Amino acid sequence: MKSKYIIGLVLVASTLSSCGDFLTRDPEDTVTDVPSFWDNESNIRTSVIDLYGDYFVGYNTSWNRSDFFAETNVADWNDDNAQQVATMFTKVAPSTADGIDATDPTSPWDFTNVTTINKLIAHVKASNLDSEAKKHWLGVTRFFRAMEYSRMVERFGDVPWYSTAPSSTDYDQLYKARDPRTTVMDSVLADLQYAAKNVRIDDGNQGLYVNRDVVEAFASRLLLFEGTWQKYRENNTAEAAKYLEAAKTFAEDVISSGRYSLNSDYKALTTSLDLKGNPEMIMYRSYVEGVVMHSLMSFQNTEHEKSSPSKSLIDSYLSANGLPIHQTGNSEWKGDKWFADAMSNRDPRLYANIDTTDLALNGVANVYAISGYFANRFVNESLKTLPGGMSNTNITDAPIMKLNEVLMNDIEACAELASLGKYTLTQADFDRTINVLRDRPSTHMPHVTLTGSNLSVNGTVINDPDRDQTVSPILWEIRRERRVELVYEGLRYNDLRRWGKLDYADMQKNPNVNLGAWIDKDRYVAWYNSKHPGKEITVSTLSSVHLDRDGNAGYIKPISDASLMRTVSDKDYLYPIPTNEITLYQQHGKTLTQNPGW
Repeated sequence: MKSKYIIGLVLVASTLSSCGDFLTRDPEDTVTDVPSFWDNESNIRTSVIDLYGDYFVGYNTSWNRSDFFAETNVADWNDDNAQQVATMFTKVAPSTADGIDATDPTSPWDFTNVTTINKLIAHVKASNLDSEAKKHWLGVTRFFRAMEYSRMVERFGDVPWYSTAPSSTDYDQLYKARDPRTTVMDSVLADLQYAAKNVRIDDGNQGLYVNRDVVEAFASRLLLFEGTWQKYRENNTAEAAKYLEAAKTFAEDVISSGRYSLNSDYKALTTSLDLKGNPEMIMYRSYVEGVVMHSLMSFQNTEHEKSSPSKSLIDSYLSANGLPIHQTGNSEWKGDKWFADAMSNRDPRLYANIDTTDLALNGVANVYAISGYFANRFVNESLKTLPGGMSNTNITDAPIMKLNEVLMNDIEACAELASLGKYTLTQADFDRTINVLRDRPSTHMPHVTLTGSNLSVNGTVINDPDRDQTVSPILWEIRRERRVELVYEGLRYNDLRRWGKLDYADMQKNPNVNLGAWIDKDRYVAWYNSKHPGKEITVSTLSSVHLDRDGNAGYIKPISDASLMRTVSDKDYLYPIPTNEITLYQQHGKTLTQNPGW
C-alpha cells in the first residue's frame, strides 16, 4: 500500500511565511513564537515539510505542469523537443518577479524562502533539543538554505547572501548589494558539508524524508552545476576545480554507501504506481488517489504533443552496438528514411521514451505529435485507458533523485577535473558509472572502454561525426549518456547553460531542434492504407505536415518562418532582475545592478 505521507502538504511551517517589502516577518500571534514549540522534533519536522513542495515538485499536482517533459520554460528551453510554437526566451526585463517565468511554481526573485529558512535555523539553534537531534535539524535546514541559494545563483548569478533574517526596518540589510556568486556558493558549500556530516542516514520513511543520502545526491548536482559554470562561463579554473572536487566527493559517498542499486526496468522509474522500495530511489514524491494526484501521464496520453521529440534528441541515441548512428562503418544503422529503419537496432532507452509502433502524424493520429515522434516516457500502458490515465487523477509516483543521476554526476565531475589536470581518469571510473547504467537489464548496452583520449566499444573507437568539435570526445560521450539516461527530467536546460552550450537550443543555429522524423508521404500513404483497409488516407490528408524541402519527402519541420524560431543570445544565460526591484533599491538610496545585456 502506498504511504499516506505526501511531500508538499501545507503544514504548520506556513506560519513562517511573511510580508513586507521583499523580505518578510513572522505573524505577531502564532504558536511558532513559543520557544518550547521548537524543543519537539515532531513540531520541527512538520514545519520543515512545508518546504518540500518548493524543492521536490515531482510531477506537480492536479493540472499544474512541472519541468518534466514539456510546456514549461525549463522543460522547453533546450534541444530535446521540436515545437509547433517556439518557447521564446525572455526578451525584455520584466517589472515583477512573476514576469520572469510564469511557468515556474516559485517566484524567481523572492527572498521569502531565505527568510523562512533562516528563521527555522535560528529556532533550532535556540532549542533545547539534545545534541544529535539539534545537529540533524540544523543540517536539514541548512540543506534547504543551500537548495534555495543554489537555485537563485543558477538563475541570477550574484545575489545578496543572508545568513540570518534581517529586521523589517533594517534597510541596509534589506537592500544590501548583490554578493559575488563565489561568496554565495562558498556559503552553500559550507551548508552542504555541514548537512552531509550531521543529517541522519535514516530518518524514517525512506525516500520521502531528507536524509544524508538526499543531501549528498543533491549536493553532487548543485556543485557540478557550479563547477562547470565556473569553468565554461567564468573561465575560473581554480573555483571550477573546488566545486567539481566537492561534487565528485558527494557523489562517490552515495555510490560507495551500497544503499542503492539500479532498478532492472528503466521505464518503471517514471511510470510506477509506487516507488516505495525501488532500489534506485534516493527520493521520490508519493501520489495517493483522492489525496494528491497529477496529470503528467494524461498530458502525454491524451493531448496533441505540440512539443515532441526533436531530430536532435532522436539522433543522439546510439545504435545497439554502442556507436553513434552516423559513424562511418556503423553497419547497424539503416538510415532514417523510414520510421521502422530509424528505430531498428537502437539503444533500448529510445524505446522507453517514444512510441515505436508508428509515427503520430497530424491529420492521421487521434493524438498527434508535431515532430511525428510521440513521447510516452511517463505513460503506464496498463493505466492509460483508465480514468487516472486520462485526467488529473494520475497516481504514478514521481522520481525526485535517483542513483542514475548520481552516477552521471560522478563521471562528469571526474572527466572535468581530468580536463583541468586535477584528476587522472581510469577505466574504473567508467566501470563504476556509465557501464553500470549500461548493465541495467532493460538497457543492456555495450561497455565503454577508456582508450587514451577517446572511448571505444568492442574494440572500435567512438568517432562521432556530429560531435561539437569544441568538446572532447570523452566529454561528448558522457554528455550524450547523461542526455539519454535523464531525458525529460527537467535537467537539460541547466546542463546547456553550465556547459556554455545554450546555442544548442537556438533553432536557427541548430536546425535539428526544429526538425522531426523523415516522411515520404507517398510511401507512407501506401503503407498506411495497406494496414488500415476501409480507413484509407491520401497525400492531402498530410497537408498539415510541413517538410524542410519541396516535394513529398523530407524531414518534418514544424516552424517554417525563421522569425518565429527560437534564438539565443548571451544575456539568456542569466535571468533579468525585475525592474521594480531595482527601483525599490533606488527609493531606499541603494543600488541593485542589472545582469549583463538586460
